[in-house]
Amino acid sequence: MLPVVWEGKPQPPRPKRRAGLWLLVPVAGMVVLGAGGMLAARALIDRAGLREQAVAAVWHQTGRVLRVGAIQVHILPYPSVSIRDLALSDMADGARPDMLTATGLEARLALLPLLRHEIRLEDVRLTHPDLLVERLADGRANWQVQPPAESDRPPGGVSAPATRWRIRIGSVRVRDAALRWDDRRGHASGAVTLSRLDLSGLTGSAPSIAAQGNRLGDPLAVVTVSGQFGPIFMPAPSAWPVRLQAALRVDGREAGSATLEGSLADPARLRGYDVGVHATIGQLTDLNRLFVHANLPDIHEIDLTTRVVELGRGDAPMPGLRQVRLRTGAIDGLPLAGGLTLDHLAVDAPTPADHVAIETAGQYAGRPFALHGTVGTPAETLAAVRSDLGSPMPLDLVLDAAGGSLHVGGTVGGGQSALDTHLTAGRLALPGEVVLDHLTADAHLEVRNGGDVRLSGLQLASTQTSLDGELSFLRHGGTDGVPLLNGRIHASRLDIDALRAVDGAPAGAAPAPSPSSGGDSADAAPLPFERLRQAEGDLDLTADQMRLYGEDYHTAAAHLVLRGGRLTIDPLHADGSGRSLDGKLSVDASGPVPRVSADVHTLVLPAEWLAKAFDMAPMLRGSLQLVGSVQTEGSDRAALRAGLGGHVGLSMVKGQIDGNTLGRLLGPDAAAATRGTSVALRCLGVHMTLGDGRAALDTIGLQTFRLTVTGHGTIGLARQDLDLHLMPQLLIGGTGASMPIMVAGTLLAPQPRPEPAGPGHRFMLTIGPPGSADSCPDTLKAAREEQPGPAPDAAPKGKGPKVMDVLRGLGLFR
Repeated sequence: MLPVVWEGKPQPPRPKRRAGLWLLVPVAGMVVLGAGGMLAARALIDRAGLREQAVAAVWHQTGRVLRVGAIQVHILPYPSVSIRDLALSDMADGARPDMLTATGLEARLALLPLLRHEIRLEDVRLTHPDLLVERLADGRANWQVQPPAESDRPPGGVSAPATRWRIRIGSVRVRDAALRWDDRRGHASGAVTLSRLDLSGLTGSAPSIAAQGNRLGDPLAVVTVSGQFGPIFMPAPSAWPVRLQAALRVDGREAGSATLEGSLADPARLRGYDVGVHATIGQLTDLNRLFVHANLPDIHEIDLTTRVVELGRGDAPMPGLRQVRLRTGAIDGLPLAGGLTLDHLAVDAPTPADHVAIETAGQYAGRPFALHGTVGTPAETLAAVRSDLGSPMPLDLVLDAAGGSLHVGGTVGGGQSALDTHLTAGRLALPGEVVLDHLTADAHLEVRNGGDVRLSGLQLASTQTSLDGELSFLRHGGTDGVPLLNGRIHASRLDIDALRAVDGAPAGAAPAPSPSSGGDSADAAPLPFERLRQAEGDLDLTADQMRLYGEDYHTAAAHLVLRGGRLTIDPLHADGSGRSLDGKLSVDASGPVPRVSADVHTLVLPAEWLAKAFDMAPMLRGSLQLVGSVQTEGSDRAALRAGLGGHVGLSMVKGQIDGNTLGRLLGPDAAAATRGTSVALRCLGVHMTLGDGRAALDTIGLQTFRLTVTGHGTIGLARQDLDLHLMPQLLIGGTGASMPIMVAGTLLAPQPRPEPAGPGHRFMLTIGPPGSADSCPDTLKAAREEQPGPAPDAAPKGKGPKVMDVLRGLGLFR
């Protein structure tokens, strides 16, 4: 029996009964437990009240609406609750009405927290939950909760209890859950199936997580995550410590792992992160199983250690790197770099102040190379990458390839790039079969306003040439904003023959490609004259000494001007020994029909170039001298050929002619004069007048060391049809044999036959001394329009073919 003391003077207890006070402790505990049990029982039995208290508690804590279906309560063997069909509403403007849905929930109910008006659930087990995690483009996220104002009432007619209750969840176990995320701000979305999710210690300071899942529809790409994070139920936001480990298994094999450790200053907004990351991945393409639209390149054996921090402020957060250490194996399939493969890649920046060091080696288009050097600090490099070089970044890189080395140093980005370059190469092959041997080159390159380029201080020296100069390219510097290219290139020496040498063979030694098989469709294809309207330029090209096709020239100059679709090359000049190069070329594409004109006093070109330009079979090899004046107009090859007008002379000495082609022109089995694939020429001269779609050849002259051909005729410019009248003469010692022939057909398929030229239109064969000592001087004089040029070699004396061979060569005998 408890002692009762009435009002009045207190009476001290008797010393012999002092030990009975200790009985108050267990008795008081029983009273508290009994009261708590009654309160718990009353709460559990009143399921409607429990529902309203839970809905109101969630509303006051988060501002979200909790909907629950049927509730069952259990007293034994321990207080617990089970709920069927529950949902938690999403934020305003969310993708769907509910952020979380589940078909059921079971949990144990802690008793003592009920005395503090707190519903604490332990061992929560959700059945088939479906969770949507989303962030809108304005940065709002549905995991961010905002308690309502004190005056706000819960929706749905739920009455708020006089004393507000809170809900706390101590631990959660989930099986077979669907997790979807949609980050519109970060442009990332996806869905996974969580086969297991265990959250424990949620009411403490360091909750833990253990999860396993796979991308929706791919059960063989499995991710496991475990670790700890910061407190969830705190009265005020606090920074989170984060310690997580993750592993990836693909098709039953270990594919990669990662650890993350650091802190998160603002967990609700995923802001203020400062974490260290260590990741290893055997093959980066395995991550395509998780991120199906990433199209990640094929990178092997990745080992990355880095520290990532948030550098942005306000509404513009951005990740920054405090340190980086990256090692990879082979790399293939890099985007925007077709044909590039790397054997390895190493990237290092031990501290934020260090420049990022890069070292790699590999192949590009089958050619090996190595690259090493530094770029900016981690912060500078990331800023330059994010802004597409909108912010400056220093670099100092060395590229070793093809027996040469290129050193580039300076600053790129930020609207004004400045780079110093130094190039060395034992042998550098360039497009167009151009080669440079023992090359050294230096230049200063500046890029401004995102596209204006200036190249200054150019100094280049090689076995073939030595030149200097400067160039500028203004992206919108021309008329109506077209690009503008200006500059000058000066060569103290220029050996064009050596520039175009391939494996030691001089230019022109290799046969030209066969003519196009496109026929009329290729001839009718529009030529790219519109490109002349898409840019402008003014280039000055000079050379003190120049070698071209075995001839030496000096004081060479060419001035190119392109304005408003009109291209002019004037002058085109060089002084040589015995002849000078002198001409003018104009292409006017400013109007609806392009016009082309050329005035050539003397121009020397490779014969193969001319054959390719007119889509003809290669017949000649060597230096072809052109003179004359031509004009034409049209948008395609056919129109340009049909509209040709003017006069042209072509001549060649010390060249070669295709023996088979010559044999087809002169007659069947002309082996005596054309034996072999190439026949040495003493001279060749053709002069023609162009007009009305035909070339009228008033002079045709050709002489080898066994054969002389003279004649005249016409060639159709469109179909290359022939009407030639030739007088071939086979040379036999001091005498010869000749017989006139006529050639019909086309250039590709000539049809020669004897021409009746004697009395009574009879065929005539002449055997006897040649008509003149040497026909080359007159032929060359007519073809060159009396312009100077090199003289042919003297005709050697030698034994000629037998008479029967001569007659067979003329087609008289088989």
